[in-house]
Amino acid sequence: MSVAPTPATAAADAVTDARALTQKLSRSLGIPTATALIDQARPRPVGSALAGLFARGGLPQGEVVSLSGRAVLSLALACCAETTRDGGWCAGIGLGAPAASAMRDLGIDLSRFVCLDTPAQDWMRVTSILLESFDVLVVDPGFSASAGDRARIAAKLRDSRATLILLNGPGAAKGGVKERGSSFPGSSERLTVLEESWEGTDRGTGRLRSRTLRLRSAHTGEHTLVLPDSHGATTAPRSRPSSSSAAPVASAAVSHSVPAGTLRLVSDSSTRSDGAP
Repeated sequence: MSVAPTPATAAADAVTDARALTQKLSRSLGIPTATALIDQARPRPVGSALAGLFARGGLPQGEVVSLSGRAVLSLALACCAETTRDGGWCAGIGLGAPAASAMRDLGIDLSRFVCLDTPAQDWMRVTSILLESFDVLVVDPGFSASAGDRARIAAKLRDSRATLILLNGPGAAKGGVKERGSSFPGSSERLTVLEESWEGTDRGTGRLRSRTLRLRSAHTGEHTLVLPDSHGATTAPRSRPSSSSAAPVASAAVSHSVPAGTLRLVSDSSTRSDGAP
């Protein structure tokens, strides 16, 4: 005499049958599972100095990349360079007016980067439209989106295979808004700039030449890179020269020949003996 299956047994059998059917379809029709589709999607390439920041060595397709801290705009633009050089299209929303010369130094093909002057209240609508046409979007959100809006953007990302880079700069916490991009569904890559330091102003005299960033990735740990370097590009950091081999600092006597844009620290020793400046 057969025994009627319990509800728990029937549910377990249904799950087993569904898994078996999925595997059979995958083998016979070449239909992979959703996880396999994500794993097999090749990331968008980035420069060699940036590849180590990402879990798959580049910008993930169909997902959100959240950048937090200072210098996030420069970091985001550097991540777009390889996409534009490979024939892809990138767009910026809410970025203001980035310097075209600096973007070119970072390796961006300016003919394939569109910067839109969008009102802050329209960033969600414009982003949703452009996801259908652009490969990478760099967005400085104008406000924190609702859960429903975030879910709709995430669904469009998956369908279009675009990459959405959301910026959470140091001013993101104003007005009670904090970490505006990190809560997006599908935000698989989260990078935070922990520290920045400029070089070129030794003892207060000189020109800003390069900036070193220390970053933390949610997946790959801490990293250090130079952005920009002395040529405006992105490179891996070099070891510092010893103090004995450092170039001497120019004296105040030749400060009149320093090019425009130079920063010079005026100390008490630079005042005249008669008290006049």
